[in-house]
Amino acid sequence: MKIAIITDQHFGARKNSKLFHDYFLKFYNDVFFPTLEAEGITTIVDMGDTFDSRKGIDFSALSWAKNNYYDKLKDYTIHTVVGNHTAYYKNTNRVNTLNLLLDKYDNIVIVENPEVIRVNEDQDILLMPWINEENQEQAFDLLKQKHKYCFGHLEINGFEMFAGQIHRDGEFNIDLFSNVEYVYSGHFHHRSKKGNVMYLGNPYQLTWGDYSDKRGFHLI
Repeated sequence: MKIAIITDQHFGARKNSKLFHDYFLKFYNDVFFPTLEAEGITTIVDMGDTFDSRKGIDFSALSWAKNNYYDKLKDYTIHTVVGNHTAYYKNTNRVNTLNLLLDKYDNIVIVENPEVIRVNEDQDILLMPWINEENQEQAFDLLKQKHKYCFGHLEINGFEMFAGQIHRDGEFNIDLFSNVEYVYSGHFHHRSKKGNVMYLGNPYQLTWGDYSDKRGFHLI
């Protein structure tokens, strides 16, 4: 069985630009939805920053997201983690865009704190939302255990945030995830891999700095 992984969709980006949302929609209608159907996928993991602004939501952007994305996925199971753009506070994930906006969808499982889930009846996956003051101890305890997969929204030193721009001054180094065989993360929009960690990148280019940078989503 395959699952789909997508991250950093940033609905409402660029001040809710219609031009950008038309561009997003072309990706979903021409690539994302047809691939899910062709591959028989029923489970999606969204690794954070689904919406762009953590302080508020443009109602037009919310309507766009519901009509063009969430309503079309009602027959799918979606596990979605809280990223830094969807958590209102910096020290907790409790107040977040996902819980406040998506409560009518009973097929969406919102992950505020680190936890292990089982998908397709036989595979355990550690889901790691944005690590902050409140959930850091829980995250560290889980990372002391062995896991095959960790999907998260992580800020790890030594990886490119954008092509050629390396993140160096954060709290977390790659050795924190040494007990995980495969770590897949959102947050940095450039696709890159080092050791057991891979940043998957977001689905589409959002700035001129992204020009020609390969984007998309992943199947596992």
